[in-house]
Amino acid sequence: MGTLSPGKKIRIKRLFKDGRALIVALDHGRRHGPIPGIEDMASTLEKVLEGRPDAVMLTPAMIQRYHELLSNVFVVARIDGTGTTRSQDETDDRLISSVVRAVYSGADAVSVMIYPGSRNESMLWEKLARVVEEAEPLGIPVMAEVVPKPPVFTSVDAEVVAYGARIAAELGADIVKTVYASDFSIVTKKTPVPVVVLGASKAPLSEVLSKVEEAVKSGAAGAAIGRNIFQHESPDRVVKALMEIIHGGASHLEVLKKYSLS
Repeated sequence: MGTLSPGKKIRIKRLFKDGRALIVALDHGRRHGPIPGIEDMASTLEKVLEGRPDAVMLTPAMIQRYHELLSNVFVVARIDGTGTTRSQDETDDRLISSVVRAVYSGADAVSVMIYPGSRNESMLWEKLARVVEEAEPLGIPVMAEVVPKPPVFTSVDAEVVAYGARIAAELGADIVKTVYASDFSIVTKKTPVPVVVLGASKAPLSEVLSKVEEAVKSGAAGAAIGRNIFQHESPDRVVKALMEIIHGGASHLEVLKKYSLS
């Protein structure tokens, strides 16, 4: 972190207090609309925050709307989102906010999507580079969410994930959020910034917790999980379970039993 500005150093240390973090992703509305779990954002936020996660991620508009609930948690702003799940090409993901607007809203960091292998890949890398350039003088960390896609990548392994994660770091991302793959240490060893694993689509909770456990053991700096938290009947207990895996080294079996999760 020697080349980072003081502002970025302070903010990244606030997020990764012990080198690891759990980010609860609540930005799905900008791609999926009002899916179950986020119809009533205030209620969901309250439940999530009861678990005391390290950070939450929302769009700038939602940060502004619910800012009174966010004073004691690190806030990441999702600043792109034009590629919706019902648009002609969901990888056509352009900016919906400037970094300045995100900071005005209350964000401590910003995040953008990258889809290596998609037809929009070049535009998306350029977007990341421009956001990094805008965020630098403000001391705001940038997280790149890197998800390999067809037509180039029809399957994903650790080398493919490392390919996208490393390019994101080369273009200035301070944090990389990406998909989990077996042999994940290949990714963390080849990416010189913190890497957190995403939850992807809804899956059995034991599978999600096990994946995060394995990722942390392989050098990941934590996780950024959305639907597998906010669509659970007890989001606060899922957050607590993930926090114990990420920060305490607990096993997924231990926390499933401790918090009576299924």
